[in-house]
Formats: sequence, C-alpha cells, structure tokens
Amino acid sequence: MLMKSQQLSAKKTAASMNPDFIALNIQDINFDVLASYGIKACFIDLDGTVVNRGSYDVSERIIKTLRSTKMKIYIATNRPKSRDLKNLKDSLNASGVIHPHKFWGKPTKKYFENGLEDKNLQRHEVVMVGDRYIQDIFGANRAGIYSLLIKKLDKPTGFFDTLISKAEQIYTNKISKRYY
Repeated sequence: MLMKSQQLSAKKTAASMNPDFIALNIQDINFDVLASYGIKACFIDLDGTVVNRGSYDVSERIIKTLRSTKMKIYIATNRPKSRDLKNLKDSLNASGVIHPHKFWGKPTKKYFENGLEDKNLQRHEVVMVGDRYIQDIFGANRAGIYSLLIKKLDKPTGFFDTLISKAEQIYTNKISKRYY
C-alpha cells in the first residue's frame, strides 16, 4: 500500500529527511496515485531498491511491475556506466539511466538537477524512489522533487551498513504515524 505524508505539498520548500510517500516495495507503488499529483517520471534507485547491492539480478515481479507502468522510469544510480547496467535498463523498459556528472553523485542537489535537465523534466513531475534516507530521500527533497521510501530488498552488510539500516528503520517506525 502506498502511503502519503499528511504534510505533502505541491511545492517543496526545505530539505528534509521525511519522504513524501512510503511503500513496502516496488510492487506496492500505485503509479496512478503518483500521476494524480502531476508526477510523470520516476527516478528509481538501483541498489537495495531494484536489485540486491552489487547485483544486476532483478526479480520477475519487479520487472513486471516496472514494465507495466505508463510512467517513465529512469534508473538513478551512482554506479559507473556498464554493459550490465544497459542490459538492466532494457529489461526494465526504463527510459534511461542517470549517472553522476563529474563528481556530482547522489545525494547532491546537482545530481538531481542534472538528471532533470538531461531528461527535460520539471521538479514537480518527478518522484525519487529509494531505500536510503540520505542518498535518496534527503537528496531528492533537497532538489525539490518528490520522494518515496521503500523497504530495502537485501539485508545490511558490514557493521556500518547494519548500524545505518537500524537507525533508518527506527526513524521509519517513528514517522510512519504521519502517513495514511
């Protein structure tokens, strides 16, 4: 089920860690609801959102969900360009991939602005879908685009990833009361 923030506004005014929408996973995103807010495109994070970290293997359910939407899908990643990434883009029927420009990767505002400019989109026409508060949600909010948080696909790896993931889960539990 897609839940939206009670404070959702048409124009973003400040950087925040709070997502505009929360969904359990990609399959729970109601793209028609997003379209009702004037959203025409999704920038979708790769690692932990569409694939397990470091992998290019996508579940058939995610492929089916993303291929069936009328909304334009762009993979938003800090990964370098590669043949595997191009193949993944093709299998998802994504309209493109947004890569870091020079050293401007997620979560910098410039990364998202470059993506908007490159894809000829306005801020209010895009939602960033991701599993990380800093790279995906904060970065999108700072750039003035909608943000949608989903639960990570994979388990955290390593001490710091585990620590950050636990803190993110505690924060998600705390703020989820403000969503309906």
